[in-house]
Parts: sequence; structure tokens; C-alpha cells
Amino acid sequence: MIEAPETPHTHHSHGHGGSGSGRWFDIAMAVAVLLVSAGSLYVALHTGHTMEALVHANERLVRAQSTPVLQYDHGNISDEGVPQLEFSITNVGTGPARIVWFEIAPGGERYSNVGSWIIATGDSSIAFTSASINRMVLAPGVERRMVTWKRPEDAAGRERWATIDRERFKTPVRACYCSVFDQCWQSNLEADIPKEVPSCERKDRPEPTAAIES
Repeated sequence: MIEAPETPHTHHSHGHGGSGSGRWFDIAMAVAVLLVSAGSLYVALHTGHTMEALVHANERLVRAQSTPVLQYDHGNISDEGVPQLEFSITNVGTGPARIVWFEIAPGGERYSNVGSWIIATGDSSIAFTSASINRMVLAPGVERRMVTWKRPEDAAGRERWATIDRERFKTPVRACYCSVFDQCWQSNLEADIPKEVPSCERKDRPEPTAAIES
């Protein structure tokens, strides 16, 4: 019996070169994935910071467009040229002012409106128009006339009128008011920068408003 000759088997050698190329490819892919992930994380963080900055900028813009500023004015001549004492408050800001309290302090005394100060100057009969601004909301660009008092004809009334006219320049005033966002300020209503405060609640409130003659 004749046996078929065995077929020779060829063994292919896998050198280190092919195996090394595969490992470097895997490493390169892993590094690429890490770089892409790191880039995505950076973009996400940067976008988050950018959005946060935009939100803060928008909040500041909204507050700037809603900030009240009170201005105090007084004079002794009407627009028609008549001797007349006038005291007023104007909101020259960009948002409504919720006036929590106002006080005027002539000679160390404190009154919650100008009319109470006028009444305290004597006992003679006088006639003037007065309005309180405490606990009211003043819209932007609106003026609130606190007192209008024409110079009286009688001597006693003229003396009291002259006292207010003389003292009004050196009599300090203060007010505390808030915006619609409950951001509050205290101010002497002059050219100073209002001082921001947590709230307008206070223990040392001005004297209660007296009955005002008109």
C-alpha cells in the first residue's frame, strides 16, 4: 500500500513590527479620544462661564434700568413770580421709587414731612398746601410737591414764612427708598451717591406726622 506524501506546512512568522504597530494605533486612538473628551469638557465649561457672565450682565442691566434716584428741591418764587415757598421730591432715576420714610431735621428736631415743621414754627393761623411722601410709590420722572405756601399778608405769618425761607438752606433731609426688586438706599437727597442698605426698616423713626392746616 502506497501512502501519499505529507504536504509541507508553511509557518508565517509574526514579527515584532506588526504587533508594535497595532499597539501604537490603539494608544493613538486612546489619546485622540482623551483629547476630544478634554476639548468637549473645556467647551462645555467655557460655555457655562460665558452664559453665567451673560446672566449677571443682564441682571445688572435690568437693575440699572429699574433704579430710582430721588432729588430734593426747594424755592421761594413760583413760576409766575409770586413769593411762594415750594418743597418737592422728584424721581430722576429709571425705575419706580417706593419711599419708605422721609425726614427733615431743622435744629436737631425731626419731622416726617415739611408741613409738620412749618406748623411747629408758631401758633398763628397760616394756610398752605402740604402732602406726605412716606409710604408711597413715585414713578420715574414724576415730581411730588410736598409744600406750597404763598407768603402771608399778616405780620406773624410773614415772620414764620421768613423763618422757613431762611432755614431751608441749612436744614438737612434724609430718605430711604427701595426699587421694585427690594434694593434699598438711604440718601440725603443731594448730590451724594445714595448708600445701599439691606432694608429701610428702622427703630429711630422720625416724629409722627402732625395734623396739617390747609
